Amino acid sequence: MNADALRAAYTHGPGRVVEPGASPRTPAPVGPHVPLTALRGRFGTALARLLTDVATPLRWEPWNQYNDHRAYPSARAAATVDLVVEGRWLLDPVRRALVGAGTPVVDGPVRVELVRRRDRLSPGYREFGDVLTELEVGHVAAALVEHAARRGMSARVSGSTVTVTFDGATDPRPVARRSSGVGPRGIAADPRPLPRRVLHAVVDAVDHPPAGSPVRDDLRHRLAVRNVEGVADGWYAVDGGLRPVAPGPAVPGLRPVFGHPPGTIHVASMNLALVTTGDPAAAVASGGPDGYRALLRAAGAVAQHVGTAAAETGAFCRPARSTDDGPLEALVGAPASHALLYLLLVGRPRGAGFTYDLTPLETP
Repeated sequence: MNADALRAAYTHGPGRVVEPGASPRTPAPVGPHVPLTALRGRFGTALARLLTDVATPLRWEPWNQYNDHRAYPSARAAATVDLVVEGRWLLDPVRRALVGAGTPVVDGPVRVELVRRRDRLSPGYREFGDVLTELEVGHVAAALVEHAARRGMSARVSGSTVTVTFDGATDPRPVARRSSGVGPRGIAADPRPLPRRVLHAVVDAVDHPPAGSPVRDDLRHRLAVRNVEGVADGWYAVDGGLRPVAPGPAVPGLRPVFGHPPGTIHVASMNLALVTTGDPAAAVASGGPDGYRALLRAAGAVAQHVGTAAAETGAFCRPARSTDDGPLEALVGAPASHALLYLLLVGRPRGAGFTYDLTPLETP
């Protein structure tokens, strides 16, 4: 089984094949619907708000090709992760309801299982669809951890199960509006220098993830910096702070290995580019067949925390996996045993897009 996991890791890397194709339509869940607002028990309202914050559409961007926006990114906005509460109730995110018999009574800790729905991506992704889905599992798990803390709760991740515990706090913190960039004519960063506080926020998000998040200490992070106030351009290691590795034009060097043309995503305009790699063989040796998937989930969790940190400073964070993996791994000096896990592009948006806000009104 370990050999199968490593074989999968190879097909997800330089040897992968991705073909164009439409994503399948997702039918609405069938069965009795219980509105989230109807959840009972001492913590029913808190759980309802947590699920709404994390997993339901929060805004609609008419100008965006993929205009259904939630608290976490999803490849092609396919939402490849379902949330199942206590093994009985499936979340219908569009209708903001739980599907299943009976009405949940929430008086204590709750288990939320994250179910992979790779089938919602185009078959053209082949095995690489598993990578995108596993990264999204990491995003969703980390988002539950982040938003639980903002709602006066705590959440801890074990595999693909998140346990939410309620401590009765009633002073929720505001949630920053996540953005993957304003891009009706292509995504590019504002040409003005990026405030240094954005860089510090990104580094802090990598170095100090919230308690309960499924991050790991065997990920390797290299950060390309361009046009940041008071910081020299170049490659930096993020490992308990920011350490210079190689000075020079690091971000423009991404152009030859990036999969999208400048008219779609102008990678050379970005201010920060975080490249995360990991060792699949070591992860499988220590964690068994699930070790490689756990590595991907951890990369997704780090990306979620970085995206949240960027949002809190007014910047966008665009996750990407459309790259020429081998040359990018060489560009960041990754060890021979490492594989690319994720690329995050950060910058200040050029203006703001028109959106419909779908978030529910807060009640006293």
